[in-house]
Amino acid sequence: MNDITMDERLPILLNAYLAGTLTENERAELLRVLEQEGQTAHLATLMQEVEGEVTLPDDLSGTEDRIVRKVLDNIRARGASQQTTVVRMRRSRTWIWAAAALLLVGIGASLWHFMSEKPRPAHLPETARVNDVDPGSNKAVLTLSDGTTVALDSTAGGLVAQQGNTTVMKLAGGQVVYRAGGASGEGGAGAARPHGPAASAPGLNTLRTPRGGQYHLTLPDGTKVWLNAASSITYPVAFQGTQRKVSVSGEAYFEVAKNKAAFIVDAGGKSSIEVLGTAFDVNSYPEEDAIRTTLLEGRVKVTAPGGPFLTLRPGQQAEVRNEKISLVDHVDLDKTVAWKNGLFNFDNVHLVDAMRQLARWYDIDVVYEKDVPDIQFEGEISRNVKLSDLLKVLSRAEVNFKIEEGHRLIVLP
Repeated sequence: MNDITMDERLPILLNAYLAGTLTENERAELLRVLEQEGQTAHLATLMQEVEGEVTLPDDLSGTEDRIVRKVLDNIRARGASQQTTVVRMRRSRTWIWAAAALLLVGIGASLWHFMSEKPRPAHLPETARVNDVDPGSNKAVLTLSDGTTVALDSTAGGLVAQQGNTTVMKLAGGQVVYRAGGASGEGGAGAARPHGPAASAPGLNTLRTPRGGQYHLTLPDGTKVWLNAASSITYPVAFQGTQRKVSVSGEAYFEVAKNKAAFIVDAGGKSSIEVLGTAFDVNSYPEEDAIRTTLLEGRVKVTAPGGPFLTLRPGQQAEVRNEKISLVDHVDLDKTVAWKNGLFNFDNVHLVDAMRQLARWYDIDVVYEKDVPDIQFEGEISRNVKLSDLLKVLSRAEVNFKIEEGHRLIVLP
């Protein structure tokens, strides 16, 4: 705290809260920071201008009430803002504004409702609380070259496997790291027993996340990979030759280590991405209508089956659909990697597309009782909330939900 200003400290604390990593001491610190003169003005820049009447929750504590009202005063005084963390739901001509309990940690599950038209009350049936679903977490299964499987979420930290000259380590925070040369450096008491013969030739490993899981991987060349829910990556224990080739399904974000050897990503045989030191996201879920490769840094060459290709610049996206490739310019990069940063970004997202995201993250089956409502969302909300809390926000768009036993979500008209 001595080497950092309060203006710098506030976004750090807010980001930690949104990522679900805020400690109790930091929660208290965040409230103290927001009570200081000028800090609510800083927070106000994170929220969109409010027009019309504002309704506040009735159950705020005195401290929370003062902070909320100071923030709203600053929003009105500024007349504009730079960023929004509200969730806005659109159906026909009805606009409803709702900021979930993301900006002030003391509010709990309460909502601020910013509206130009009065919404119907958010209501979920009692079954939503009885059958509530926790958000996803760091869960993955590692399959070694000899076929051995390791459930990483139930494996102690430290040494996981020794494969040839490569050591596989499990670190804190949902990470597995491959280290060439066999030097573990982090074994110790409580470490898992290594799997696989140490002298065997390096082969292929697969890291697979279930629905409701995510994981972070560092490959033998130093490339960092984040896997979204219901995704997998297959890669060699040691890269050799002039190519570093991996295969992915689902969604993965890459920060590729610079190397003379080209880095190749095979997206289920339907798209190939070639890079040399870059950061990009690949979304290749089979239930989506296209395979999308979005470039954040560097350059990538995306090839569709049959040979047509595009070379992307940062901010561009390649879509491969029905073996044809097309370019999307000026992509919202924050939206693309929101999942990696612990958020759902629903900007211009239709209800059915949002439900596919929820199905993967909460490990639920979504069923529509009648026709799919014509609803489109905007904004962001944390992925680190229970399903019922998220549905309370979405239900203000004239759509009803019911959570049944067996992780089954019913969308009602």
